Amino acid sequence: MQTYPRRRREDALNFENGAVQSIRSMSQRGLAVLWARLAKQGLPAFDRFAPEARVHDPKQLVVWKVEGTEDQFVFRALYRGRLVGEAFNDDWAGKTLSEITPSSLQDAIISASDMCASTGCAIYTVLRTYDGAGCPVDLERLLLPFGKNGRVQTIVASLQLISLKGTVERRTVVKEFEARSDTVLSMRISSASFNEPRSKPVGGEVATRGLTGRDAVLDC
Repeated sequence: MQTYPRRRREDALNFENGAVQSIRSMSQRGLAVLWARLAKQGLPAFDRFAPEARVHDPKQLVVWKVEGTEDQFVFRALYRGRLVGEAFNDDWAGKTLSEITPSSLQDAIISASDMCASTGCAIYTVLRTYDGAGCPVDLERLLLPFGKNGRVQTIVASLQLISLKGTVERRTVVKEFEARSDTVLSMRISSASFNEPRSKPVGGEVATRGLTGRDAVLDC
């Protein structure tokens, strides 16, 4: 196996222990519940993951192959949904997460992927930017780990852009996040926590919100 220089980004964000109720999007919450069911006996194999269309649209997902070692994870693109592709002009085929992530977002984006690969937990983060009118736009990113023998081999990423007051332009929003972004929520959710009593969610809960016409999806 190729040896990579040591790089640890997990500490770039302060990951709290969270619960599924803190996931704002109903469709992302459904994906997390499906993953937790598969993970009852340990890290599930990726070939067991087959969400129904009513749970989540595959056009809104990205799949990453996890390479390298715990000292230096490398995430290589295996699949990118069509709606994700609308936010980018370049081809991701065979590229790594480091290669396609703007430098200003690398700590926030890659640290979440590192945390997912090293812990085997679902990772949920919310990054915020603002549109031209000053309205907040949130990128809600859910990462789900798959593999075998306790080693994460694949990560499924679901990303949703939410603007409750303004509009989202997928073709320009990457530049907006690149220019300014704040991390408003970062948590790890173990599969065992899905069987624990309901706890108060971190950062509030939007119990009835799903995708609307103003929502978009991307991964970076």
